Amino acid sequence: MSDWSALFAEMETAKRRLAVSDRDGLWRHEQRRPPAVPGRIAEIATVTHCSVDPEYADFLLHADGWSAILQDIDLFGTADFYTDAYAEAEELVRVIEDEVEIERGEGFTRLIPIGASRTDIDILVMPCVSDLKRPSPVLWLAGGEIERYRTFSDFFRGMIAENNAEVDSLA
Repeated sequence: MSDWSALFAEMETAKRRLAVSDRDGLWRHEQRRPPAVPGRIAEIATVTHCSVDPEYADFLLHADGWSAILQDIDLFGTADFYTDAYAEAEELVRVIEDEVEIERGEGFTRLIPIGASRTDIDILVMPCVSDLKRPSPVLWLAGGEIERYRTFSDFFRGMIAENNAEVDSLA
């Protein structure tokens, strides 16, 4: 599994730099949430009807989600799967799936939201996988596929890079 403490340190550095650069207050600047209670992670499968990706589950054991992980996109924690934000994200996924062909790969079925924008159409999803030994990709969708990350930790590294790029664009 990933070294979350090192990745969190990188993300927190990027988020601090972004908060300083965001002189006009464009974005929310929030910290990661405290770790999830292990039993709560298993409950996600009850809501999604899909097993939780092991790397995402490991992340949740270290941080139970991260609001405003990028701009106004929230990365869901265990409690978010019981909210209107999750229900709205599911509906947005259905709309996108009807309009855009999204490659899922072999053994992948429907898309499960793991994050969403509060004000825009950005949504983060993982395909429901039948074989948890295979890494599940994370897809960033906004009307179509914006980015595809091979694993959840690759996605997290990508969010660090996106935050650093936002710092550069605001400079």
